Amino acid sequence: MNRLFELRTEANLSQRAIAKMLNISQGTYNNWENSNTQPSIEQLVQLSHFFKVSIDYIVCNSDDLGFVDTTECLTDEQKTLLRLFDRLDGDGKTALLDFLDKVLKKS
Repeated sequence: MNRLFELRTEANLSQRAIAKMLNISQGTYNNWENSNTQPSIEQLVQLSHFFKVSIDYIVCNSDDLGFVDTTECLTDEQKTLLRLFDRLDGDGKTALLDFLDKVLKKS
């Protein structure tokens, strides 16, 4: 899935950061990018929402990004968190995901 590589690099994210977001291993995500395996339907939906593109775009059935607006169903706090997250560079996003992972493990 070459599109996953393109979308990830455009978002300035590491494979590790995306894998954490999806709760999968980096190796699994790497296999998707290299077309060794494919994500499940549920994972495609998560990827679609995360990258704000259609599933058809991700799986190369369309060149139309088919932007999906997922913010309609979010609270104001969630929207603020997403805006702040988007402003971080790749290392900042990874650091924040690591921090959140540690906080969740403590609760």
